[in-house]
Amino acid sequence: MTDSGASLYAKTTELLCQAVAADTLHRYSEALGLYNNALKSIAELQKQYTGHQRTQLESKFCEYSGRVSVLLQQLSDNPAYFGDLDKARVGLNAAHKQHLQGCVDAALDLYIGSIGCYQRILRQTKSAGSDSTKGKQWRRELLKFANTCLKEAEIAKQTAFPATASSESAHSESPTLTASDAQSTLQLQMSGLSLQTNGEPDNTCRSEHTSTPESRRNSMHFTPQYQHLSPGTGSSNTSTSSTSNAHSSRDTMTNASPPYTNGTHTERLTEDETQVVRITSHINGLTFLPWLENDKSENFVMPSYFTDKDGLLTLSRKQQRKLWQWRRASHLYGHPQIFGQHGCGHIVQETVTDCSFVAALCVSVEYEHRFKRQLITQHVYPKGRNGMPEFNPAGKYMVKLFVNGLWRRVVIDDLLPVGETGKLLCTYSVTGDIGQSLMEKAFLKVMGGYDFPGSNASTDLHVLTGWIPEHVFVQDQAFDAERTWTRMHDGLEQGSVLLTIATGEMGSDVAASLGLVPSHAYAVLDAREVCGHQLLRVKNPWNSLRWTGAFSHADQISWTPDLMRALDYDPKTEHDDQGIFWIDFASVCHRFDAIHLNWNPRVFAHQASVHFSWNMDMGPRQALHDFSANPQYTLVAEHGTAEVWILLSKHLLKTEENVDFIALHVYDNTNGRRVYEPRAALHIGEYVNTQHVLVQLTARQGEKYTLVVAQREKTKPLHFTLRALSSTPVRLVQAPVPTYCEDVTGQWGSASAGGNTASPRYMDNPQFQITIPPNAPLTSGIITLETAHKHPVNIRVFRGGFLVTRVLEINTVATSGKYRSQFCTCELEALEPGSSYTVVVSTFEPFMFSRFKLRIGLGSLFTVAPIAREGAGMRMRELHGKWMPGSECVGGPDQSYHKCPRFLVRTECETRVLARLQTPHAKSLPLVNVSVYEFDDAVLGTLCASSGSYTNSPQGVATRQSTIGRTGCEFLVVASAWDHDVDASFVLYFYSEHTVEVTPLFY
Repeated sequence: MTDSGASLYAKTTELLCQAVAADTLHRYSEALGLYNNALKSIAELQKQYTGHQRTQLESKFCEYSGRVSVLLQQLSDNPAYFGDLDKARVGLNAAHKQHLQGCVDAALDLYIGSIGCYQRILRQTKSAGSDSTKGKQWRRELLKFANTCLKEAEIAKQTAFPATASSESAHSESPTLTASDAQSTLQLQMSGLSLQTNGEPDNTCRSEHTSTPESRRNSMHFTPQYQHLSPGTGSSNTSTSSTSNAHSSRDTMTNASPPYTNGTHTERLTEDETQVVRITSHINGLTFLPWLENDKSENFVMPSYFTDKDGLLTLSRKQQRKLWQWRRASHLYGHPQIFGQHGCGHIVQETVTDCSFVAALCVSVEYEHRFKRQLITQHVYPKGRNGMPEFNPAGKYMVKLFVNGLWRRVVIDDLLPVGETGKLLCTYSVTGDIGQSLMEKAFLKVMGGYDFPGSNASTDLHVLTGWIPEHVFVQDQAFDAERTWTRMHDGLEQGSVLLTIATGEMGSDVAASLGLVPSHAYAVLDAREVCGHQLLRVKNPWNSLRWTGAFSHADQISWTPDLMRALDYDPKTEHDDQGIFWIDFASVCHRFDAIHLNWNPRVFAHQASVHFSWNMDMGPRQALHDFSANPQYTLVAEHGTAEVWILLSKHLLKTEENVDFIALHVYDNTNGRRVYEPRAALHIGEYVNTQHVLVQLTARQGEKYTLVVAQREKTKPLHFTLRALSSTPVRLVQAPVPTYCEDVTGQWGSASAGGNTASPRYMDNPQFQITIPPNAPLTSGIITLETAHKHPVNIRVFRGGFLVTRVLEINTVATSGKYRSQFCTCELEALEPGSSYTVVVSTFEPFMFSRFKLRIGLGSLFTVAPIAREGAGMRMRELHGKWMPGSECVGGPDQSYHKCPRFLVRTECETRVLARLQTPHAKSLPLVNVSVYEFDDAVLGTLCASSGSYTNSPQGVATRQSTIGRTGCEFLVVASAWDHDVDASFVLYFYSEHTVEVTPLFY
């Protein structure tokens, strides 16, 4: 490709990206202009390519011109134009189809007819003389599009008549079409409007080389994400122009998303959700884009066999040993049926270890047969007039599968693995119907190939149908057999559930004697309660090997005439072993491990969903005690009490052993707020390594519930879809997080690990001041504390914003409650503007050393700052003493301070001082006081500082900082107790700004 060609290609790609983005954001006028410019560039690009690349460009032109014709009709504000616009749109669609099929003559006539319709509209708009800006813009875009369609018609003619077109292009700068083409061009010119856009002459189309239908093999995609040509490399990995053209313009989802289908509803995604969908569209090394409504118009008609550009599916080792060759379905069966058979008796699981999928396939087919409603066949393309899948001689098929929270398109060819005996090495029908083989191929393409490790049938049914998976484990203590039977029986009868069952591990001898396969999935085709028996009709996907226990074909006792008549079954005539048998429910409960139910989401009138990621940097690796960073959502049933089912689905990126144990917890009485640590919950989920977790609850009207997604241990980023389905309107939004957050880090060390509130050293714990600005509203929030070691920790919040030296309940604003290992939270309510608060973080015992992170989140602005420790920046003397009953403990009321333990203080200069008195070893805390007096000639003088009322706090009592140091004066520190009979030792901490001399005095 030349430099100019590369530049034009990049320009075209950019235009398409912008056009699709504007289209998805409903900016249709902008999108129309961008699509028109892109079409003009595509037409120019076709001059530079031949063969398969030109064919691909033709396909692109057809795709986007179809969208332009729709937009032109949609944006027209004059009903008089609707008839011609509709005729032109239908004609262009037909012209495109004929063009791509190589019927150029018919395509030319259709192009000309459509351009004639546009010509009439242009003439009418000119005579009408619309002066509105919108009208002028619309007319300009219509003219530009008509001009571009003329170019494409000329290209179509050159493709059909290369010699004529080449010689004509050498003598003329304008398109040279047939007589009818010329007449159409003349009519356009007579309308008084030249074929120009943006005031510039429109260049004519000149082709120097042509392509033939046989050369249309490889594909070139407009892929904005990669912006390069992607031709195929040969017949083994080629595709026609339509292989991915419906998606090439939306390989990237940048600013907004088109409406995707999630289950039974249509949804638009947020920017974050679009990013999740973008990531989880890449599965097992391939890309599976979300389904859009226009995917139904995928082109399946082509002149040669279609071969999937993604190559052949990986085979299992067993298949590799048996493989003879890959063969087309038409080579095997001629013109086979696709899901043309009734029931599932003809379906056989072959070499692939996908019994779960085949069981899912069997119950789906049986459902369609029983209820005469399409289930999985509605998702297979191409379709016939009756809406059923039809055979495609070109071998191209498209299947719609529900993967990673959305319906997605999966394109496959009909190449199937065949063994040396000529037998298919994949699931097949004994009648030659290829629907089962194609559906399996599409499913396994997503799952990574035929080398499939196995799954469970409800997970596979969720992919095939989108129905809600539920797992019931028979061996659980909570298993309720009668309730389960009722739900199974009634659900099957109403057509609201699909059932499969699975065995667990069992010895080979036991399995053989029972006619069962260990660790194997079975399809449940019917559930009947007759003659006092609860019976299930079951199929083994192998199409052989039947149950031999009670109510089997080998049971000569249980089958009474009434029972045989009720079920229209005679075990004596059941010689054709298709793996189908009757079994009583009691035997299922005894011999099987699991019952898998998939419920029709349409039984719920309302649903809400969200797609999200859980990255490695969101919270600790193990979050069993700390939910602060877990994904959380608020659920509310808006109208009346409702049954709500909540489905958490982990997205699949690679088929491998599932080691991610996930759970979903539901909390009530939270008003929808985030839950930061485990506590009493409405539902505590079990951690399981399954792809889906289902919770069923009765939601009270207006009550807001908090849903917490959890996993046992994070090993990699995970992506999820959370769906809530309800009989009444339900809302699902992200649980609110504080508007303003700030993290503070610190540590408990030898001087700052003060222990709990009963410890004398509690005030030594790290303390922080939170200040709310005066102009802030009344606010609430949360404080979380996380430690590096598994110490029991606590948060306590006090009024004031100053250093807390003793714990008073009356001054306590909030607390995290009991000391909790490694993580705790403290909720704050109604914090007043202009106020300050003190936060104290503590370990249960003193000298528990650890680093910690404190996160403060509030609904308004705030500031946070550390509070200095008591006596910070001052010198400290630690003094010890003791009260002796009757001598040194004379009691507060006596005012005999000269008999109390005293300490003489001398200083050479003015200095700030502080005294703290504690009784850390007292059996019961005495009421104590500490005071500082002037002391002159052995006489107590003026009181300089006092701890105030006598108090028995574990942290003791302390004076405020005071200034002493008048020249020539001494000071006396008195430690007194209220009661006369106190027998206790004490510790006096004396802080001073400058060096002082402290001497004990004795009575």
